[in-house]
Amino acid sequence: MEIKPATIDAFIKKPDPAIRSFLIYGQDEGLVRERGKKIALNFVETLDDPFCYVEMTSAQLDEDPARLRDEIEAISMMGGTRVIRVRDITNRHTKVIESVLDANFSQSILVLEGADLKKTGSLPKLFSKEKTSASLACYHDSNQNLNSLIQEVLTSKGYQVDQAASEYLRSNLGSDRAISRQELEKLALYLGEERKQVTLEDAKEMVGDSSEDNIFDVIDATLLGKMDDLEKALNKAFFAGESPVTFMRLIQGQLKQLHKAACFIDRGSSVADAVKRAGIPFFNQQKAQVQIGRKKAPHFAQAIEISLNAEIETKTTGFPAEAICRRALLRIAMASRAR
Repeated sequence: MEIKPATIDAFIKKPDPAIRSFLIYGQDEGLVRERGKKIALNFVETLDDPFCYVEMTSAQLDEDPARLRDEIEAISMMGGTRVIRVRDITNRHTKVIESVLDANFSQSILVLEGADLKKTGSLPKLFSKEKTSASLACYHDSNQNLNSLIQEVLTSKGYQVDQAASEYLRSNLGSDRAISRQELEKLALYLGEERKQVTLEDAKEMVGDSSEDNIFDVIDATLLGKMDDLEKALNKAFFAGESPVTFMRLIQGQLKQLHKAACFIDRGSSVADAVKRAGIPFFNQQKAQVQIGRKKAPHFAQAIEISLNAEIETKTTGFPAEAICRRALLRIAMASRAR
């Protein structure tokens, strides 16, 4: 059977006793591994006991396909349920897996993990139609998933996460569950047992890397019209190997939000209300208000056009991309300073 994404977490906590084989697959490799581990631990106390837990790779399955049925039908020397976990499974293993689904699962659970699979693949289709099998798709984390992860790693341990820090974490953790969990655990380790309040400064200090700081230093200097800061930030970023096209695309995204907010202001909204309605994250709203200042919507529309033209030039003219990017950002910064 296919387990719907909205019910997967509840299903993992209390699987249907009739289900004896599980396929966890999808884009998010970290989430695939995490869910595979959780399912296994529903049936065994530890993954370190070779009598009740067996882990195989797809390469080992290729070398000895018959071993899978042997492991499923083996009886634990210590009694209880055995878990057989196979990693990196693919659609080319469908026939092998199908051939063992009629095995005696009375004392065994089969957990298959395949990150490089799609819902339309032969293996997910097989598990979706089998009554004693379950397929669980793992997609990249959404904001709702990240809220749950923040709750699990930080809030449940007594940490209070303020609104700005929470929004920053959701915007910067990324989509891979394993990496996001590592970042949050690193943040908890940084705070220690004594400090229980997570601030925006804490989140910025521990989540993300210096290359990201270089990029946003450039964007901030451009939109605030700080010419000297922009020149220094560009030199630092280009020396670190950042892509000019990255700057063009990132600033386009921010300019579109500012343009939307400016349109609301032009129609009578307050600046504070406009940045909220434009969908600008809470932790960036004060900065956005400064970036907008007294500028009107046409200013941001023109800045968007400058950045779009610069991106096109980097791809079509053959001129140095860094020079094109630098000129475009300086033009936007000068216009931002003048108004």
